[in-house]
Amino acid sequence: MTSFLKNEDGSASVEFIALALPLFIPLIIFLQQFAAVSAEENFARILAREGARAYVSSSSSQSAEEMMNKVIMAAGRELGLTKEQFGRMAVGLDCSDSPCHSPNGRVQITIHFSANSQFRAVTASAQEYFSPWS
Repeated sequence: MTSFLKNEDGSASVEFIALALPLFIPLIIFLQQFAAVSAEENFARILAREGARAYVSSSSSQSAEEMMNKVIMAAGRELGLTKEQFGRMAVGLDCSDSPCHSPNGRVQITIHFSANSQFRAVTASAQEYFSPWS
């Protein structure tokens, strides 16, 4: 019986499980949260960029905002955004000139995902310029 207790075979495995494994669990949770926030930041950048492109390429001021919103919603569905993410999303529009759709004008689209219990707030912007000949 005493020889069995003195045998140290497998003790390193037991020590690893008892000591190191609990240290890895918070690291894994952190990496998962970091990946989720990074993905949402990427979604916001893509949506802002596509919305700005749609706004500038529209034919008139009247149709520009409607086209921008349609493109943002379609791109969001294509990216796989959930209803909850769409519910947290806000779209901002800032123009350098009035009316917004004018030659050499700049338009900036901002996509903001508000914070909730699982994610922090995320904001991304993109800007495009109208052609001087538009």
